Amino acid sequence: MRQTGPPLSLTQPNTPPSSPNLSLSQCFVTSSDAEELVKAVTDMQMTSTSAPKYLKDLFLKVLDKRAEENAEVSDKPKPDSPDSTTSKELVARASLIAFKEVDEIWDDKAYKYTVVESPKPKSINNLDQYVFVVHKNSKENTYFVDVKLFMLRDALREVLCDVPGINILEEKLSIQRNILYNFLPEIELCRDKIDLEDRASYEHISLLIDHIKTSYADLTQRLGALLEAKEITYDLLWAFFKANTLVYTTCPGTEKPRCIKYESAAEETTQSGVEYFHIKGSYLDFDGKILGKVPIETAILKFAGSKPVNSLEAFPLYYHEEEEAVKKMLVECDRRFCSLRGTQHRQYDETAFQMMKGKPRKITIKGRIMVDSVKFLQDNPNYARPSIFKSSKSVGIWHDLDDEPSTRLDESAVKKGVNINELSKEDFLLCSPTVLSYSLENKLYLEFAVADISEICWDESIFGQLKIPANSKELIQALATQHSSRENAHAFDNFVKEKGLGLIILLYGPPGVGKTMTAEALAELLHMPLFTVSAANLSHNSSADLDTQLSKIFDVASHWNTLLLLDEADSYLRRRSDNSQHNALVSVFLRKLEYFTGIMMLTTNQVTEFDGAVQSRIHIGLAYSSLGFDTRKSIWESFLNKPNAKGRVVGFKGTELQDLAERKLNGRQIKNAVRAAHALADFEKVDLAMNHLHKVLDVGAIFENDFKGTGATDNEHAYH
Repeated sequence: MRQTGPPLSLTQPNTPPSSPNLSLSQCFVTSSDAEELVKAVTDMQMTSTSAPKYLKDLFLKVLDKRAEENAEVSDKPKPDSPDSTTSKELVARASLIAFKEVDEIWDDKAYKYTVVESPKPKSINNLDQYVFVVHKNSKENTYFVDVKLFMLRDALREVLCDVPGINILEEKLSIQRNILYNFLPEIELCRDKIDLEDRASYEHISLLIDHIKTSYADLTQRLGALLEAKEITYDLLWAFFKANTLVYTTCPGTEKPRCIKYESAAEETTQSGVEYFHIKGSYLDFDGKILGKVPIETAILKFAGSKPVNSLEAFPLYYHEEEEAVKKMLVECDRRFCSLRGTQHRQYDETAFQMMKGKPRKITIKGRIMVDSVKFLQDNPNYARPSIFKSSKSVGIWHDLDDEPSTRLDESAVKKGVNINELSKEDFLLCSPTVLSYSLENKLYLEFAVADISEICWDESIFGQLKIPANSKELIQALATQHSSRENAHAFDNFVKEKGLGLIILLYGPPGVGKTMTAEALAELLHMPLFTVSAANLSHNSSADLDTQLSKIFDVASHWNTLLLLDEADSYLRRRSDNSQHNALVSVFLRKLEYFTGIMMLTTNQVTEFDGAVQSRIHIGLAYSSLGFDTRKSIWESFLNKPNAKGRVVGFKGTELQDLAERKLNGRQIKNAVRAAHALADFEKVDLAMNHLHKVLDVGAIFENDFKGTGATDNEHAYH
């Protein structure tokens, strides 16, 4: 439209916002619609255009707009109220030394939260003028403090800089009020450091402190009384735990003490309806390459009434009755953990475990282990480290905590890692109580308690006790020592690269005459791990499967630099025939032997049936014959002179040993007889005596006679 007439005055009368019954002209100038109406009327006067319907609609629209504005004006505070402002006034951020409480209500239609004044559900504006605003999230039933004053925000950033889950870099800082209550002492300390001349800053922080103290006055009184009695209730667990504090608990698999760093928690319920306090924390672990922070979880089942603090599944370390002793023990254990980095051969005599379907499966291990996190994770890439939960009522909790198991270092740890030389005393309290290792005897990857891992006490004298010819013993020792030293091991290498670099020793003879013991004794002499594989566990049907199995076995033996014992290898050494399947197995086995670079000992009972190609791949063959009287007597004496469970050695007379040696048993049978006799004596709670040995041998003789009566064996000592 084109305006030709003089413009109407847009000056607003000096009328208070709350004044009723404004004139129509005054009403017009309060909205953009009024200006449009004035323009329309002016144009109509100039052009003599009649538009009654358009004018009517526009008048009605203006009147409705004015009615809405009057409704809002009537609800506004008086001019002298802190909230009174005009539309043209600029409110200075945190200009009022006051705080405002509002509610945050979820709007299902808009699908977002709206801020309303508490308790009246009306829209709230100009909140930036307050030092902070306390709002309640109705959906989560949680109070938050929105910090408006920059000085207060910066002070809280300093106090809460290391608290997980808070983004302190946000310009508009919003913090759970419960967290501020947890850190109230630190906030008070921050206030006390303020220069006395900075009165405004002191008053601003004091305002927050006073609000927190007032809001939690009753809770503080309850909590203080409970903690004085060293007890706690379930509903106050959130106030009992504080971010970044050390929490004492135990390893679920080994039940060894440990510490984690508390980060956050929430009350949750499992699908089966079990309520629990879900704790999230962290600890330090080594993945074979980096030592860094790893997330971990634990839980406290909901309980009624109060409960002693130290009876909880987890509780702050400073509430432990023997805090200093526990700290000393954990530091010692964690220093040992740090020393177990890399691949190491160690002794273990306690309970180990592995996670199976979210729960620890415990196994008693007594023997040598290989500590190797890298190899463990390579062969078990989906292995989930356990969440901590030790209650017998943990049905459903394990799986809830392990739905998304965190078993790897977090991103920050991967990027930065932790320098072991820079670990603090607190860091040493947070190291993992277990290491990922392999049991050489049980053939299992497990988690082993660091506290129960010890150095190996090598017994080199066993090799000297072997009942084999002196020349054979000397030759085996010389070849194995030279090969393991790697100094002159490849002086006569094959012309084909990486071929024929291993040392293959064949031990053949009847069962129980010392073949396996020879391998064990040589490993002790060379201080090498003994990796035993039974041929019965290898494929006898598919040459492709056998190839894969041998590749893995040889890779492990090479990686750990072990002495590899392949027991009962008869089926892979037997001469080839018209059986194509058997021929393929033998061919694969012989080819693999050529490319093995370590020390391997093969045992067999039937050397006369060997394939002709086997001999060229064997560096030395050692024959074993049935045990003679003197050898049997020596073996009896060796086993009977070992300490019993009480650490005592029961002596036997020479005539008694001669009586035992008269029985034509092999070494394995003698060992088993002594073990059974010890068990019988322990059951009767007496020392081992000849009558126990006679009882065991008599029972064995009955079985042997029945077995011989079948005519099923050509070897009278066929005993496995």
